[in-house]
Amino acid sequence: MKAFIENYKGIEFVRISALPEDQKKVFWNSFDRHKIIKILRNEELLNDCIQYRDYQDWYKHTGQSETITMKSQDLRKEFKFVFR
Repeated sequence: MKAFIENYKGIEFVRISALPEDQKKVFWNSFDRHKIIKILRNEELLNDCIQYRDYQDWYKHTGQSETITMKSQDLRKEFKFVFR
């Protein structure tokens, strides 16, 4: 599931705090922290933002690796079943 997109003055971004819990765990282990940005919105500092395009790239990258992992796990289960 993708995160909610926010828009402020033409900047499309995602708040890290708004990510689903499973994505937060993967995010902190795999995202380039230099791409985290701060946005001052109506005197409130949002210090956990990433641009939506960076989020999309990250999501696509992690989504593909999860798919490969799931397929590998499925194959292992299949082989265990066949050889029993």
